[in-house]
Order: sequence, then C-alpha cells, then structure tokens
Amino acid sequence: MRTTRLHSRVAGFVGAVTLLVQISPVLASDDNHNNRPVEISFTKWGAPPPAVPPTPFFGLFEGFSGNGLPGSFVAEVLWRQASVNGHATGLAAMYEVVDGDRSFTALIRGGTNAAGAGLLDGVILAGWRTGARVHVEFQRHLASEGGCVGAPLGKTCFEGIIQVGRAPRD
Repeated sequence: MRTTRLHSRVAGFVGAVTLLVQISPVLASDDNHNNRPVEISFTKWGAPPPAVPPTPFFGLFEGFSGNGLPGSFVAEVLWRQASVNGHATGLAAMYEVVDGDRSFTALIRGGTNAAGAGLLDGVILAGWRTGARVHVEFQRHLASEGGCVGAPLGKTCFEGIIQVGRAPRD
C-alpha cells in the first residue's frame, strides 16, 4: 500500500513537471520575445522640397534604416531654433521608418550641439509599436569630412540609432 502511494505521488509530480515544461514556451510566447527593446540604425541626408505645396519650412530628410534601401527612412523637421550663443539647437521632428510590418512614424523632440551630436526622445504615433517610447542619437558628418557610407557624395549626412522601447500594454 505504501509503495502504491509513493508511485502515485511520483507519477503526479512527474506529470506536473511535464505539463509545466510544455506550458512554459507558451507563456514566453513570441509576443514577449518580439516586445524586447530594439535598436534601428539609420543614415539620412537633406532632401529637396516637394514639387507640390506645402513646402516644409524647416527641412526634409531622406535616407535608409538598417540595411534597407534609400527611402526606407524619411524625416521632417517640424521646429528648429538655435540658442542665442549658438552652442545648441532645439529640434522637433517626425521620423518615419518603412520596414514591412515593423514600419512606424515617431514624433521626437530634443536637440543638437555645435559638434553635430543629436539627442531626441519621443513616442511612436502610428504603425508598429504605437505608443512605445523612442530615443534617438545621431552624429552629423559634413560633406567635406567624407560624408556617410551609402549617402550621396557631397552631402552633409547624419548617422544614428533609434532605440524603440517595449510596446505599451493594452
């Protein structure tokens, strides 16, 4: 009788462990795996204004994100103001990354220093991970310095990283 009770308990324990091992991958589903913070590299340069009005007052940029093709990244500067001493410039911009089901539009705000280093923070307004926080860091490279890999020759360009946070919970 004692042996039967012991076998029943062991069998119950083994069954529970087996069930737990099978359920664990479901609990750590693709949603959690795909919701980790992501870094997306980009390269951008000034773009000509559109032929059809309205013409943006502060500037347009085109470029690429990750290893994408030109056009997979576009930006529009919505506001720009240099400090009185010229050491910093405040910026507000709209960044758009085109990458299939991971495409998004983010509104960001921050600035650049005189050396061309930029820091901006914002939120994704539309597309993949709507509502997620973003942090952008970039560095300007003057055309006279040789520009950026993949950018048109003779253009001042910017290379940077967009850090996309976790999607907000519903």
